[in-house]
Amino acid sequence: MNTAKMKLRQLARTAGKAVLRYFPKARQKARAKWWAHEGRTYAKLTANIKTDPKVVVFSCFMGRSFADSPRAIYEALCADSRFDDYEFWWIFREDRLQQFQNDPRLARAHIVQRSTEEYQRLLGCAKYWIFNARCPEYVQPKPDQVYVQCWHGTPLKRLGYDVQVDTTNALNTTLELADRFKMDSAKWSYLISPSPFTSLHLSDAFGLEEERRPSVVLEVGYPRNDRVARACESESSLAAAREAVLSELDIPRNKKLLLYAPTWRDNDYKAGIGYVQDTLINFDLLQKELSNEWRILFRPHYYIANEFDFEKYGSFVYNAASVPDINDLYIVADALMTDYSSVFFDYAVTDRPLIFYWPDFEYYDDHVRGFYFDPHKIPGPKCTTSEEVVNAVQQLNSWQTSYGEEYKRFRKYFLPKDDGHAAERAIEHIFNLNTAQR
Repeated sequence: MNTAKMKLRQLARTAGKAVLRYFPKARQKARAKWWAHEGRTYAKLTANIKTDPKVVVFSCFMGRSFADSPRAIYEALCADSRFDDYEFWWIFREDRLQQFQNDPRLARAHIVQRSTEEYQRLLGCAKYWIFNARCPEYVQPKPDQVYVQCWHGTPLKRLGYDVQVDTTNALNTTLELADRFKMDSAKWSYLISPSPFTSLHLSDAFGLEEERRPSVVLEVGYPRNDRVARACESESSLAAAREAVLSELDIPRNKKLLLYAPTWRDNDYKAGIGYVQDTLINFDLLQKELSNEWRILFRPHYYIANEFDFEKYGSFVYNAASVPDINDLYIVADALMTDYSSVFFDYAVTDRPLIFYWPDFEYYDDHVRGFYFDPHKIPGPKCTTSEEVVNAVQQLNSWQTSYGEEYKRFRKYFLPKDDGHAAERAIEHIFNLNTAQR
């Protein structure tokens, strides 16, 4: 199918979504028909394509980025001479192609545009799929293909079948979204996990059958955290990593850096725009009280469609929305502030302070998603106002004294294998290196 037709189909789908959002039964029927139609098209297109045992395809956040565990596994493969004769492909959305086509870090890879015929043929050919989000519902891997679901974080917010609140986000009821999770887990060859906690809750949330869990779940640590863990191994390695990131992103070196990374909310969706962020902190107050010592690195969730204008704050707020890999921000940030995002699990690899800003905690807990455990047990101050955040930042020098022992237990429980070598362990399993005839 040519590009023009693909674009027309995409426009039609967008218009259809806007209407079907308000008619759940019609939406479910339309979606089922669409998946069936696309599934037949995909099956027909790939029926005679042989699986190539030395082709690996990667996708991060459905083609939005070059980051996370897919990037870590790709880089580990590139560094391993046993894979010198393998062919690597990265999937990107059309609006991200220009950003990554000339990226030197992708020199070993080919690039394909998501939702094209070439992309579908590639999925039909590649032996290994390394994704960190759900693959299209209409795509079904062949028996000799290996689909590795990396997922993108340790869950704090309830997911899939674990969500106990009956909500509707942009285009899914709670049950609809859970069923889409289960469709994906039925395709998995492997699920990568960093801990027993994550193994249990991701398996439950995605409806992964009990009998499949021992063979599917790879509890090897999160490859996504390898680079940060290695950077934090020594003062010299951290200094070198920080300098590289600060230079690349052109971030000033004369101030401390607070990474502010809030998550999205299922109920904050506006037709024609997407998910919006309406619960931001008071940057005016933060600038007034903290700018002598601090700068803010603002990192919204990739779902968020707001256009943020921080021009009036000058160099005080750095909009890090377009930084491909949040690991770069973890490496340079002196502290992290978030709400209900799972980023704090990953940032904990650095052993640096956590601050929580919860302006809507009760509502979120009762009406939006709910949590797997009481977030109040996470080490760090829990703030409900911008004034409390200012106070928490000003007291960060005593953070380790207040929360250090609790932080050690937290890290041991949630990050027991995040030692910088998770990608290597994952590769050993995925490619069956102990028994495969290479």
